[in-house]
Amino acid sequence: MFRLITLFSLSLLLIAFSQIKKEFDLQVEIVAKEVEEKPKLSPPQNLPFKGSEPMDLSPRLLEPPKEMEFIPVAKVEGDGLSCGKPRDAIAYKVGVDYYLKGDFLRAERELGSILTMPSPYRPMAEYVLGLMKLEKGQRSEALKFFENSCRFPHLYRDSACELYYALNFELKDSVPKNENPLWSVIYEIKEKKTYREPNCEEVVFKNYCNYVLDFVKGKVREEYKDSTTLRRAIVLFQAGKLDEAERLFLEYSKPTKPYRSVALYYLGLIALQKKDTNKAYQYASLLETINREYANSLYSQIAQRDVLLARITYNITKDPSFLELAGIIAYNRGDYQLALSNFLEAKNIKYAVYSAIRMGDYKTAYSLLEGKREKDREDYLWLLESAYWANLPMEEPLKAVRERHPELYKEYLGWSFFRKGDWLSALSYFDDPYYRALCYYNLKKYEDVLKVLKGIDHPKARLLKAKSALLLGKPSLARSFLTESSPEELYLLGLSYFMEGEYERSIEFFKKVPKDSPFGVRALMKTGDALYNLGKVDSAKQVYWEVLKSFPEDPLASQATLALLGMEERELPPSDREKLIRSYLQKEPNSPYAPELKYQLADLLIKRGEKKEAEKILIELFEGNSPLKYKALLKLASIEEDKRNKAVLLYKVYKEGSSEESAIARRELVKLYEEVGDQQSMAELLEGGDLSDKERAMQIYADIQRWDKARAIANQLISLGYRSPSFDNTLWKIYENTKDRNILTALTKSQDINLSAKAKLEMAKLLKAEGKPKEALEYLVDISLNNKGAQVYNSAILEGVRTFLELRLKKDASCFLERVDANSLSQEERVKIERLKKELPKCEVR
Repeated sequence: MFRLITLFSLSLLLIAFSQIKKEFDLQVEIVAKEVEEKPKLSPPQNLPFKGSEPMDLSPRLLEPPKEMEFIPVAKVEGDGLSCGKPRDAIAYKVGVDYYLKGDFLRAERELGSILTMPSPYRPMAEYVLGLMKLEKGQRSEALKFFENSCRFPHLYRDSACELYYALNFELKDSVPKNENPLWSVIYEIKEKKTYREPNCEEVVFKNYCNYVLDFVKGKVREEYKDSTTLRRAIVLFQAGKLDEAERLFLEYSKPTKPYRSVALYYLGLIALQKKDTNKAYQYASLLETINREYANSLYSQIAQRDVLLARITYNITKDPSFLELAGIIAYNRGDYQLALSNFLEAKNIKYAVYSAIRMGDYKTAYSLLEGKREKDREDYLWLLESAYWANLPMEEPLKAVRERHPELYKEYLGWSFFRKGDWLSALSYFDDPYYRALCYYNLKKYEDVLKVLKGIDHPKARLLKAKSALLLGKPSLARSFLTESSPEELYLLGLSYFMEGEYERSIEFFKKVPKDSPFGVRALMKTGDALYNLGKVDSAKQVYWEVLKSFPEDPLASQATLALLGMEERELPPSDREKLIRSYLQKEPNSPYAPELKYQLADLLIKRGEKKEAEKILIELFEGNSPLKYKALLKLASIEEDKRNKAVLLYKVYKEGSSEESAIARRELVKLYEEVGDQQSMAELLEGGDLSDKERAMQIYADIQRWDKARAIANQLISLGYRSPSFDNTLWKIYENTKDRNILTALTKSQDINLSAKAKLEMAKLLKAEGKPKEALEYLVDISLNNKGAQVYNSAILEGVRTFLELRLKKDASCFLERVDANSLSQEERVKIERLKKELPKCEVR
């Protein structure tokens, strides 16, 4: 009652396992083939993601001082102009006296003379000269004097340095690197985008220092209100307080406000964090005409969220880098087909080749590389690799690399022989011990494999040595090369004990092999074999059944079926399978596996056209309360020709089956009701589906004028944030018949400018009717800003003018009238507008 390990060759089995009584078909258990193939080169698992962080625009908000602060020049005390005093000291004293009297012309003459001679008074003279230039408004000249004065120690050096930094900031928007308690902070903000609080105790620019301190803290300061307000908004944004930040940014997003582009940029980031990509795109679009740098950064932030957004961003900007980004996102999540199409469109051949190879499409990879004019070493490597695995001629690519890359030529010439099965010839071209060992392995020279790989311990080498040892009938030696670090090693460890007849020990290792690994099904099958050889037939049958259930498409599933039914192991055609199942059911009609086999038998009969016998089996499955009873009903429904009976069967599964079975039945019922034109029933079923099904149900209810049902679904979908163009159009139809204010509110946010404009105009009229003209105006102004080109645009402008007039705001009415779109006016509207322009005062914008 023993099952063979199905190892390597009949002779080996007869020698090593003469005690085994029952054989499987002889097949190599170790790798499911008799030769080892060339190791496949793999492109990177992930491509470098060219994502960017959001811009920190705080440094662009930091303003230079509004007024210059400095240490006043003190009068030089002394006994007068004695003959013994140095000339430069006299010139400095006289120059300062003139300066203090306001006689700048003479002061400059005296102090300027010091600059022509070596003098310790020079830095102080330059300081005073800088102050005079500053007072005259000659700021560039003042900058030079303060810069020179800052270089040497003197009484006013701190003041000179700070004035130099301040003027540099004002004139050049930068501050030199320094160690000043205030200006080093400003340098770090501008150059490094780091923020620390300045120490204002020992600085000259104390007022300005207090502003910088508030700026860093995100505290509003009246003298620098715009700068500090927006800095506060950024601090709130960075702290995740999006709603508070948004309120401040919205105030500065108006056309007349300073730093508008900064506000729009952060509003886009906030919209993105709130997952409102449409609004983020709107802000990016506004920035395109104001600040291209900010627009590009915002587009990048949107695009790097997912493939679809990257593609949309490309369609808007026509920047191919976003196509490449879409490809990288798809590649890194394993969707190589999508990655390939994006890389091809972006003309990134390298990444397109990576994607094709990851898909196993070596022919496409080869074609792409063959068409590339300029190739580097990596291109030739992948060209040769693709030719090998696509089974394409290798002569041309080998000829191309012979002189350029002789090492590639030698290696892949070896692989070309290897591919033909000429492993002996391949040996002479390989220097790598592992590649040489592969050749020996395929030549069945397993002792040579062990010799070549002696002392080499990388995982692939250890596996090849272990397989060679097993094939030599040395399971204990094989175990010396194996660890428990991979599914294949665990599987081979189990096989080694199986060879020695230690089935309990082998089962321990087979059970450690993850079922979702490439060796999972093999380990499971060998577990069944080990149990069988231990005499635990019932346990073995359960394992074989698990193989059949968990891996129905795997070739080993056929072996499990045969094992379950006690026949020799080989692939069976449907006729033989039917005979096998009938025989099994006849012997064990109450087996827990019988329902599944009955279902398979019914399926075989249906495919052969014998529906009556299949119906009988399926009805038995249903009436016998089998676990497959509703699956059987679904199969019955699939062959039922009478639509009424088909509907009854499907409806029962829909109501009583599992969630998966119910979903299948519902889909089939929808198709059936659609065929017979029963829209009411179809809509009722669609209500229980996903969001798109619910939308379809809503549309059907609207078509058959079941407004109560349509309205209920509409409000449900609105609450879930559902959106689609067809959805919005149906919403308007429902609103027209129900006047549901919630639906109208949702329509005001439609992406269709005509629909949203129409909804806003309707809302404005309703609010006016309720005595809320100011709230009505908000919607009309919104139309004027965001719905230009809509069909009701000019109607909304005229309605707004009337509303302003009702509020006795004639000037506002006049200004609002100027927003009219003259190109789309009807004749009647033109007459009204001309009359209004004559009656209204001229619009004056302050």
